[in-house]
Amino acid sequence: MSKNKTYKPQKTNSLLAIGVYIFMSTCVLTYGYFNIKTSVGSTLFFLVLGLLLFTLIEYIMHRFVYHSGKNYKDEANWQYKVHGIHHAYPKNKDLLAMPIFLAILLGSLFFFIFYMIFGYYTYFFWPGFFLGYAIYLFIHYIIHTQKPPKNIFRYLWKHHAYHHYLYEDKAYGVSSPLWDIIFRTMPPKK
Repeated sequence: MSKNKTYKPQKTNSLLAIGVYIFMSTCVLTYGYFNIKTSVGSTLFFLVLGLLLFTLIEYIMHRFVYHSGKNYKDEANWQYKVHGIHHAYPKNKDLLAMPIFLAILLGSLFFFIFYMIFGYYTYFFWPGFFLGYAIYLFIHYIIHTQKPPKNIFRYLWKHHAYHHYLYEDKAYGVSSPLWDIIFRTMPPKK
């Protein structure tokens, strides 16, 4: 694969994006807390459900959209522009997150879809979902910019490294291996 010097990818400051998404999630959750009468249990249930759904969407997008077809690393394909370039330059910290404006636009679209499904509970569900995205970005950022820690989180570094350097058709989950386990896309045990 040649490194095309004419293609200028959109660079995004991941830490700024994470801060913006946490702020937005907190604002929507705070609004819901003070304006919608519900139990603490319901609030927590929808918050966790939103977070869990994000991990599933993360897995589905990574596996079936970004890695669709064998040519996602071909600079002529759209997958290269949104994901393949990250595989070409995995240590470039400015290529780890989508542009903030696009993420907010997609987040807004998800809010309205969720509102049609959950009604007012969306004010608890969506913050969990968008916070899931912020957590994913944070994990992805530190995996690509920091040395693995000597604790339980080291597993996430190894899992993602398998995806990048050994098994590009496995280990799609970044924030959690849950869906890799369920859909049997775990890398082989060594």
